[in-house]
Amino acid sequence: MPASVHKSNVMHEVEPGVYVAENGFTARCEDGLTPNGNPVGQRWVLRDAVGAWVDVNQYRHDLFEQNGLRTAY
Repeated sequence: MPASVHKSNVMHEVEPGVYVAENGFTARCEDGLTPNGNPVGQRWVLRDAVGAWVDVNQYRHDLFEQNGLRTAY
């Protein structure tokens, strides 16, 4: 991850288990299917500002890091 992260890429916890960035990205645990039809199984899902699927990971911090995001703390 770059040494300096733009503030729009900082994920803020707005309610327990729900993260939102100024750029509109959201993350939360979901239980459904990926766009390819694979089960998510209560993993962290990252969506863009219009709600489109971006990525999934078992761990929230790993999901943020692999997509150039970080938590506010």
